[in-house]
Amino acid sequence: MNYAVILAGGVGSRFWPFSRELEPKQFMKVIGEDSLLQATIQRLKGVVEPAHIYIVTNNIYFYEVKAQVAEFGIPDRNIILEPQGKNTAPAIGLCARLISRIDKDALLLILPSDHYIKKAGNFKKTIKNAVACAKRDLLVTIGIKPAAASTGYGYIKVSTKAKAAESVEYFAVEKFLEKPGLNKARKYFKDEHFYWNSGIFIWRAQIFLDEVRKYLPKLHASLKLVNSVNDIPRIWPRIEAISVDYGIMEHSKRIALIPADFYWTDLGSWEALAEIFPKDKKGNIANNNTLTLDSRGVCVFARGNRLVSTIGIKDTIIADTPDALLVCDRNKTQDVKRLVEKLKSLNRKERQAHLTERRPWGSFTVLQQGIGFKIKLIELTSKKRLSLQRHKSRAEHWVVVSGMAKITSDGKESFVRSNESVYIPKGKKHRLENPLRMPLKIVEVQTGMYLEEDDIERFEDDFTR
Repeated sequence: MNYAVILAGGVGSRFWPFSRELEPKQFMKVIGEDSLLQATIQRLKGVVEPAHIYIVTNNIYFYEVKAQVAEFGIPDRNIILEPQGKNTAPAIGLCARLISRIDKDALLLILPSDHYIKKAGNFKKTIKNAVACAKRDLLVTIGIKPAAASTGYGYIKVSTKAKAAESVEYFAVEKFLEKPGLNKARKYFKDEHFYWNSGIFIWRAQIFLDEVRKYLPKLHASLKLVNSVNDIPRIWPRIEAISVDYGIMEHSKRIALIPADFYWTDLGSWEALAEIFPKDKKGNIANNNTLTLDSRGVCVFARGNRLVSTIGIKDTIIADTPDALLVCDRNKTQDVKRLVEKLKSLNRKERQAHLTERRPWGSFTVLQQGIGFKIKLIELTSKKRLSLQRHKSRAEHWVVVSGMAKITSDGKESFVRSNESVYIPKGKKHRLENPLRMPLKIVEVQTGMYLEEDDIERFEDDFTR
């Protein structure tokens, strides 16, 4: 019986400023109408049934994942929550442990949630071949034939070719290699024995756990203590972070590689994204709100309606959002992660969230902020409500823009309609609710000397925050 484990806990820092800590790239609609996570699930149709799809993510992303997978029928119990990110080996090991307790013969398909793949039919054929190979108790990885001398991907060197079940051909893996410098990347590109490491794996859960016991005994000892998801918060702090590549794949003698028969990119940088979009005769990527003059190889990605113009520049990535702008040499896009680390050291809020932040009940957008005030647009989805709360440092004035709000203030309920308003003094218990099927939009004006999100004391909360 086949299962899928989708890894969806990464922060996607190389896609800043589009991706933020609270909105990583796997939840973004990069191409088309589906997010990268949703596109990953779509590819599994006909391969794994929804009840056997598991998603590993961070605690803070639970409600976002739940909302994004609702249309696929994946049960909430299959969303496995990590208290802290510990890299891929613990995440995969955790799911292997939990699933093997349900099905001792389980075969797992491991998928990152933030990759872009074309030719879904070829993807399914490749996975079918990999499954036949994995049934021989091998750890199977999907290799991508390099399309260029890329320094942004890890590489896999293969040696001999053999045959698995159903006459499926695979390569024995000689070694895994880290992301190389340019000279080594050029050498690998010319050598037919080298493949890009896709991060897609297929293996029996029990075989993988055997390899964990052999090469990561401390992790294995911790995983043996996990009998249900309720054990994760207690066990997780003692687990050391390590990737499955470093911890297992660089050591195991059971590894086989199946070459991919589909277009793949891990979208690990802005340059990787630029390779996908159509370009004009000068190699520019632009939308209707972009003007380029005497420019070549310029890639403009913009959120919002602001006009972006360029004159006389070459080989540049421009990523524009309402609160942050990135201008980057196309040969330096791998360094965006370093920039995000600097933002973190400076405690800049732009690394963590957009001006519009999603919440389990809807979203809010910061329209303007100054000394002693903050103005937000709050949107509540149908039948949702905020927590019963109060603030120690601020008062709030709500103006209903559209819809109707149900307001609880000091235990009394009232209804506020469009063009009406209500004032919530500092220190008063209150709750905002949308009783209708249509969205509720209100403008909130906060006043006070401290206006950050941690000035909330919750008494009741539908989302157990």
